[in-house]
Amino acid sequence: MSAPWLRLPWQELVQAQRQQQLSHAHCIPWQPALGTDVFIDAFIALLLCQQPSGKACGTCKSCLLYKAHTHPDYHQVDVAEGKTTIGVDAIRALTEALQGTATQQGNKVAWIQHADRMTVAAANALLKTLEEPTANTYLILSPERTSQLLPTLRSRMRLHRFSAPALPDLQAWLEHQLQQPLSKAQQQLMQRYAQAPYTALAKVQAGNDDSVAELELLLQVLAGQGNWPLLTKGNWLGYLDASAKLLQELIRVSQRLPEQRLNYPELQQQLTSLLGVKGYSVSQLNQWLHLCYTLRQQTEQQPGLNGPLLLQQQWLLWT
Repeated sequence: MSAPWLRLPWQELVQAQRQQQLSHAHCIPWQPALGTDVFIDAFIALLLCQQPSGKACGTCKSCLLYKAHTHPDYHQVDVAEGKTTIGVDAIRALTEALQGTATQQGNKVAWIQHADRMTVAAANALLKTLEEPTANTYLILSPERTSQLLPTLRSRMRLHRFSAPALPDLQAWLEHQLQQPLSKAQQQLMQRYAQAPYTALAKVQAGNDDSVAELELLLQVLAGQGNWPLLTKGNWLGYLDASAKLLQELIRVSQRLPEQRLNYPELQQQLTSLLGVKGYSVSQLNQWLHLCYTLRQQTEQQPGLNGPLLLQQQWLLWT
């Protein structure tokens, strides 16, 4: 496992497997920015491998089948196209498939992506399999919000937690990936995405950060130099993220943090000027930031909400 913040969780899994104490069900939160997709893929390969040694060998028949996406003992369930939930029929089909004997004489593995989107009926259908799994059967659930899983499911799985690395460790990892020291501009990008290492890597490799343009546009509107951007279903989440980042940076500037602790030091002068004109208090900024977080959570839990309209209403509070 190349990412240093994933090594300890990985070593714990490998040790449990070697000691034949590996849980049959695992809850691994879906956090691609932290690399949990890489972790899950390596875990599935390890479980299916016929001759593992700390990781999947990559050369046995089972590993080759998995790489080719044709392994008969591997099953994957996700939200179907055009749907917002995982229904009971999909889970019943999965539990039926897991009842049989492994065709490769090894383990059977099932991965339920976005597991927090299972309906109550689907979750209840999965419960019996979690309580009484067939031999050599392993289930991996990767919810975006673990708290949204039924307590009866959570209590029957091993919950894995992942933390972002400290800045020095993240910088060392990024420099290893790039094979060169980070420039000052790259260090600023790294700091902006310190909680999302793989996003930081993508931004550093691209050499730019498109979120700056969105922040500058919002700043211009607040300064009376333009109109609010037109929000659509395709772009509003990006502007919600930019809104939260702008509020966070306004809080940092209003608290007179030094430049090295700012995520967008190139915008410091504009932010300071805006605070002087508008007179925003830290309390106000924190309140609006909390509304941004709440809006994201509400729209994830209730897909029918009109996100663009709700964000526009929040912007009106700022003015």
